[in-house]
Amino acid sequence: MAIRLHFIVEGQTEEAFVNKIMSPHLAELSIWVKARCVMTGNKHGIKYRGGIGKYAQVKKDIKAWMKEDQNPDVRFTTMIDLYGLPTDFPGYEDAQRKNNPYERVTTLENSLKEDISDSRFIPYFQLHEFEALLLSDPQKLDAQFVDRATQIKKLVKNSL
Repeated sequence: MAIRLHFIVEGQTEEAFVNKIMSPHLAELSIWVKARCVMTGNKHGIKYRGGIGKYAQVKKDIKAWMKEDQNPDVRFTTMIDLYGLPTDFPGYEDAQRKNNPYERVTTLENSLKEDISDSRFIPYFQLHEFEALLLSDPQKLDAQFVDRATQIKKLVKNSL
């Protein structure tokens, strides 16, 4: 049985990772993946996506996609960095009181799941900033930025 999984992601880097890396891998397991960035604005018919300023933007985007695809077999998730998370997210204050970062993530995920209140929704917060994980091995950047080989070589040279 095939499964569809929709990702609401924070920015273009996460969107590219889901669509270019995760999607082909999960397709081998009959999981069809689609990602899109949180819509942060809409002026004169132009939609702006990426970055999160307020929780309301995330919630609106999640709810809109769920309304677009009401199939009971589809699942929705997020890929949002814990770092720089807006303070108006559900459970934010409770999470800040936790000393253990994994408990912070769990608190936020549980609070978000409760706020969205849809059994098809499985929230995910990235404990470490996604771009920091990419930069931990700059040589891996070429998978994301194939047209930037010269800049990546320079970055690798400077990091040694």
